[in-house]
Amino acid sequence: MRSALADHDLGKVSQLYRARTPIRRQHMVAELVGFSQAHISRIERGLCEIRLDTVLRFVQGLRIPPHLVDPIGAPYLDGSTAPELPTTVPTHAGHEVGDNMRRRSVLKGLTGAAALVGFSLAGDEDEEALASDDFGRVGEAHAAQLEDAPKHLYNLDYRYGGDTLCDQAAAQLRRANKLLNRGQYSETVGQRLQVATGELGICAGWLAFDAGRQDQARYCYTEALAAARMANDANLEVHALANMSMQAVALDRPREGLHMAQAAQRVAEKISTPTMDSLLAMREARAWAKLNDGPAARKAMMRAHDAFQRRSADEEKPVWIAFFDEVELAGNEGMCELDTGRANKAASFLELARGKQREGMVRNKSLYTVRLAFATLARRDVTRAIEIGEEALGMVVNEVTSTRTLNELRAFRRQLAQVSTSTAARSFMARFDSTVVA
Repeated sequence: MRSALADHDLGKVSQLYRARTPIRRQHMVAELVGFSQAHISRIERGLCEIRLDTVLRFVQGLRIPPHLVDPIGAPYLDGSTAPELPTTVPTHAGHEVGDNMRRRSVLKGLTGAAALVGFSLAGDEDEEALASDDFGRVGEAHAAQLEDAPKHLYNLDYRYGGDTLCDQAAAQLRRANKLLNRGQYSETVGQRLQVATGELGICAGWLAFDAGRQDQARYCYTEALAAARMANDANLEVHALANMSMQAVALDRPREGLHMAQAAQRVAEKISTPTMDSLLAMREARAWAKLNDGPAARKAMMRAHDAFQRRSADEEKPVWIAFFDEVELAGNEGMCELDTGRANKAASFLELARGKQREGMVRNKSLYTVRLAFATLARRDVTRAIEIGEEALGMVVNEVTSTRTLNELRAFRRQLAQVSTSTAARSFMARFDSTVVA
């Protein structure tokens, strides 16, 4: 794909795009770039002269990062004359300069990789170009493109964390809202657009949550919940409620989180799968544990385990639930045990969650490492807790950009200061303070 883009071999670009994305047919590529199917066929057969305007149509229609078609593509997509697109997602004004530089450096690697699977990370560099898109007739190809976007964002999130990606998800969501509100489409396509925009909104909310932008996350979740109810889509509604429950518990509003989890379970009664039942029961358990109701938490955890045992190999799992495996089950159970004061059990579960993470799940591994440090400190094994905290600090500094993980590590540092004045503790706190921007 990189070679084809560099050579402006749009026939090869079209063929590769159709092979690796849900945009399988020539008429769908035609919808996205504004040509007829016959013209796409001629391009793929090498029967057309490739002009600059054709390259630009492919770049915008297929969401190709402009720098991959240098030297021609990027200078013509700098957005210098593009109108400003009104923001439909709250913006965040609290970036540190260093954080922005770090995020940009990571994104240079991400955009190329993302393009190889037909997904452009629309961020700071091409936001203005995105604003200039002229949407007329919107078809199934546009809906398929939106439906595919969250999968790639989630996969990148597992590796890099939400701070790196949340602005890009917000840009994708703005484009989705523009398609939905300004495009012309059939009733069938409109239903798909509504649901796809809702799923993208939840994805954007999740990334904002991980990045510590809680107001933005709540806004995205609430908008997605409204979209679910307008589209009468139970899967989308369950997803929104499950994420809102998790956020509420994380923000120390456990009663609200409990009600959200229970509401999600009611909506899911007619559509649930064993994995979904297990995840939702665990969301409820986390809320009960935060309320320090151990018996209720363990009862919900038992339901989660029972549902998990009913899974089958052919069970259909939506993208948003595919991450929930035995490792995540153990990690959540460990947090429930920690919140209800059973540190020994918590440490066993969290050690499993940290050690058995799938390859590429770097952010989750860093998060469970911090939580294991908490559990180990609660067991009064200060020396080992500091060692684990050092591991977590290394991952937060060098591998992931997750404000949620950083904030939990900051809380560990505060708790360590309260229980130990040892040389090792002072050394860890000094390294934390010198490494992490306060």
